[in-house]
Amino acid sequence: MSGLHEQSRVVGKRIAVARQRAGLSIGDLATRIGWPRDTLVNYELGRRAITIERLHVIAEALQVSPAILLLDDNRLSEVVGSLIAKPALLSHVQFFLDTLQDDAPSDPMGMR
Repeated sequence: MSGLHEQSRVVGKRIAVARQRAGLSIGDLATRIGWPRDTLVNYELGRRAITIERLHVIAEALQVSPAILLLDDNRLSEVVGSLIAKPALLSHVQFFLDTLQDDAPSDPMGMR
């Protein structure tokens, strides 16, 4: 299986999971977007590569960020989703990351 086809399959699976979490059938989502049901089936099964524009339409209809449909790491996807849902958390996360960076050794070997 080519890398491009595999990537389409992986993104399609993420779309299907997000759709199911939203409590929608493929037909429901197709109606919401105004696309033929078969178009979504082909995207979800990875039979057809999806454009960024179409990914945005699907994400908007599912009320998720398009980034969530592209991220490989489920934990990272959950963090991003939380930050999008609660933007006030971003300053806390940034503070935490800055603190970690301040405590990091300047030398990769840990020798200052």
